[in-house]
Amino acid sequence: MSETKLAPNSKESEMMVLGCMLTSINALNIGADGLEDTDFYYSEHQIIFHVLKTASKTDKPADLHLVCEELKRQDKLKAVGGAAYLTTLAQYVGTSAYIEEYVNQVKDKSTLRSMINAAQVIEKKALSNPDNPDNLIEELQTEFKRIEQRLGKKIPIISPREHLEMQNKFLEKHRGKDVIGLRTSKIPEFNSHLLGLRELILLAAAPNVGKTALTIQLGSDVLENEETACLIYVSLEMSSLAIFNRMTLHYAGMDFKTFVLGDQKIRGTNGEVFFTEEELRKIKNAKEKLESFGDRLQIIDSEMCPFLDSRTILNHVEAIKSKTGCKRAIVIIDYLQVWPTPQNMGENEAEKWRIGEMKKIRDGIQNDPVIVISESRKPSDKNEQWGGELADVMGSARVTYTPDAVLFLNPIQSKQLTKLWEDKKMPNISYKEDDKDITDKDDPNNIKGFLASHGIAICNLKMPKGRDGMKKFSTLLAFHFNRNKFEKVDWQYILGLVMKVKSR
Repeated sequence: MSETKLAPNSKESEMMVLGCMLTSINALNIGADGLEDTDFYYSEHQIIFHVLKTASKTDKPADLHLVCEELKRQDKLKAVGGAAYLTTLAQYVGTSAYIEEYVNQVKDKSTLRSMINAAQVIEKKALSNPDNPDNLIEELQTEFKRIEQRLGKKIPIISPREHLEMQNKFLEKHRGKDVIGLRTSKIPEFNSHLLGLRELILLAAAPNVGKTALTIQLGSDVLENEETACLIYVSLEMSSLAIFNRMTLHYAGMDFKTFVLGDQKIRGTNGEVFFTEEELRKIKNAKEKLESFGDRLQIIDSEMCPFLDSRTILNHVEAIKSKTGCKRAIVIIDYLQVWPTPQNMGENEAEKWRIGEMKKIRDGIQNDPVIVISESRKPSDKNEQWGGELADVMGSARVTYTPDAVLFLNPIQSKQLTKLWEDKKMPNISYKEDDKDITDKDDPNNIKGFLASHGIAICNLKMPKGRDGMKKFSTLLAFHFNRNKFEKVDWQYILGLVMKVKSR
């Protein structure tokens, strides 16, 4: 036989609230303001609370004798257990300092009962097979909105002294260190201008410019530089294996084709795959590096967690910290516009929901870095630069307000690249067999093509927004896409490539 379950309730919490109200004028007022008769599950508690609440309205003291007399007058003293039960309540109380917590516990149980009742009413009406279920949906939404409004908690009162204590803890944690956030290595601006990776960072980029490669590099840098930090990489489009492969390529410094198919120049008689000794060494070192991270490296994809939300991520972070002993974490979300939202949510609501979820993750990991990839708006003119201003972020009305830093990663356009080439006083070269000057303004794609033939794309990384000591910056990076790495542009290295071409 199945056991009958009681509706959610906490008799102890109800007794605590009434006991506090019976022994403290302050608790009497707090309980009377925060609760209604129906918030109490037990009928005797409803009767006692009603008398106490009436007393608070008439400025009468919370006196045990007077309450007994009032209940006797209403002929309800026996129904609540007599004077003996009221005395028990007065003695049961722990401390009135926690009256708000007791009130919240009673209200939470009452809310659960209200939700159950609302669901049962809707269920009964739905079973009657109504002609228009839309009315039922509207009725349910209205009822749950009413319940939600009643659930509001009181805002805590925090004194300057408490804030000073929190401030001192913050300063003790960071003073004397080089950075506040987590350290990187290849791009110094993240340490010098952001004071390390920290807070909520939005990375907006054009398609196919290496934004995933950049975030993989940043996350890998953290794992190398911070032994007490873990990385949770959330990939919402690519599989976890695809991200892991890219991490391997990052450490091996090779392209995907060679890593998977082997050296195309070396083939056995039966088509066996071979690698050079150097390639084998790089692959071995990359795998050993990744394995050394252990459980500090976690990659999540949408198949592993189809019902993703901020709470799930925070629970996972805590689980990894507990298992590995890590004290800090970096969370990377690839990417914002495909973060799941509740059904039937409009575009504006979805936009607000997604960035709100990112904020919850940031706050939940105590302001360690959360790096979120976002889309940039496509320029209307093909000669214009992709996003570089805050208004160029998709959903900018909401998306750029919340982040603590906004970054743009964009390829340098051909004409800009030509001017940059001239400013750096790079020599003219003959390009391929067409014998065109690489700096010919009528054919600016030559420079871009020349660099691409050597696995290089020149990009601009710009930060137009930063908080808490962050400094805005704009820097040029070379994306070595055959090696899956971003580095500061080494013009001497590029000059060497040019000279090799000229010497042919």
